[in-house]
Amino acid sequence: MKALKGGYREKVQLATKFAIRVLEDGSMGGICGEPAYVRAACEASLRRLDVDYIDLYYVHRIDTRVPIEVTVSLLP
Repeated sequence: MKALKGGYREKVQLATKFAIRVLEDGSMGGICGEPAYVRAACEASLRRLDVDYIDLYYVHRIDTRVPIEVTVSLLP
């Protein structure tokens, strides 16, 4: 992401969210709170944003099929 290049990353707090699965065709695949999805979504966000870390990574929608403790179990 060009906006964060040139030393700007250290000057901002970066926040993004997860939970709404986007399928390969670009359509919405529903809400997912499975830990494996959370990890994959986080890694994809890091790649898209071209950063090493995210300051605030939060749940956009709660997956009521998965206990929240399970959903966030992989987050530091």
